[in-house]
Amino acid sequence: MGYKLPETLRTSLRKPIGKLFTGNALNAARNAKNYILLNNPRITIAIGDYCTKTLIDVEFFPDIVIYDGKTLREKEITLNLDSYDEKSVINPREWILTVAWDVIEKAIAFCTKQINVSDKCRVAVRIDGEEDLLVIPTIISLPIGSVIVYGQPPLNNDEGIVVVLITPSLKKLGHELLEKFEFHEEFINGNNYH
Repeated sequence: MGYKLPETLRTSLRKPIGKLFTGNALNAARNAKNYILLNNPRITIAIGDYCTKTLIDVEFFPDIVIYDGKTLREKEITLNLDSYDEKSVINPREWILTVAWDVIEKAIAFCTKQINVSDKCRVAVRIDGEEDLLVIPTIISLPIGSVIVYGQPPLNNDEGIVVVLITPSLKKLGHELLEKFEFHEEFINGNNYH
């Protein structure tokens, strides 16, 4: 069961929906880190391998990491996630499967409890497939005042790291975007996978 990306949304979803930090990867990560710390978020989620790697390289460890082991869909990338509790789930390209959304919601619930108790949470969700569209359910599921960080692929020569602050209006946008997806009771494992 899940939501399939319609053709009509492909182009519009490529635009950054938060504050874009550009330039050298490490400088962009440092600037993103400083901006995140300034906003003192409840929970921080990094989505994407290269984005996560550069944040860890500047010694910023997101509470939750959502990754697929690749960058730009092909190139393998290794992340040092030794301090993270690992989960894994299937989510094919161009889909938001409810099973993947459930794993993300459980990670958020776990981190919400942990942060209240010990101020430390580390969960890594490895996606078998693709994680890009999971930004949408993450926006919907995160508490207000949280942050999502994701990598912005090249678009009009702008690429870098996007930091998204979760606000009521952004949650509304997340619901509106999801309503434009095609809901399917069943996912048929065909050409859409990988």
